[in-house]
Amino acid sequence: MDIDEQQNTELPLGEQAYIRLRDLLRHGNLKSGQRLSESEICDRFAMSRTPVREAIRRLQSEGLLGSTPGGRIVVAEIDLERVEEIYDMREAVEGLAARLAARNARTPDLMRLEKILQEQRAEPDTEVRFLNINDRFHGAIYTLSRNRYVIHDAEVLLNSASMIRGSTHGRYDYESWSLQDHEAIFNAICNGDTAGAETAMRQHIRRGRWQRTRLLLAE
Repeated sequence: MDIDEQQNTELPLGEQAYIRLRDLLRHGNLKSGQRLSESEICDRFAMSRTPVREAIRRLQSEGLLGSTPGGRIVVAEIDLERVEEIYDMREAVEGLAARLAARNARTPDLMRLEKILQEQRAEPDTEVRFLNINDRFHGAIYTLSRNRYVIHDAEVLLNSASMIRGSTHGRYDYESWSLQDHEAIFNAICNGDTAGAETAMRQHIRRGRWQRTRLLLAE
């Protein structure tokens, strides 16, 4: 059992169920439009219905799960309209997060952010590891915004964007541009350049949007 798994087992069962089901959705293990059975999820997680229902309701409120007219649970559909909506919101919310981070970040915060960036500079050897580092970098910036509403909305949107990643096949060339973008965002935050940080983040999100839209249209 790794450190993350050990930490998760210390959480309430409802939170554990949420994290596990969310991660299945984020990693593409559950496909767009797929019907889910509450009892099958309970069996898979070895949990009772109460925490699983709590997780399902939460994911439905975040838009990762939906329901049919008959009340069946389904994985949210990933289509071009949804991708456009998610990335419109990500650009606005994450741009604001970067602006606030540039205003609020202190030296210890910047050291933690640079540590994550150093992992990316070391050229992670798998896509899964790269995406983990990428999400931690973005998550650290949400935290540095020190705005609970920005943090909440940005995390929900990142989960939705991760579902898009999991449902679009074919790796695009992350390394050629992601590190360069992250360096620009980091430098602006370090310099307290609020406008520059927001602009750099918005450009970064737009680039990811173009890549994902291209892959979705190619399927």
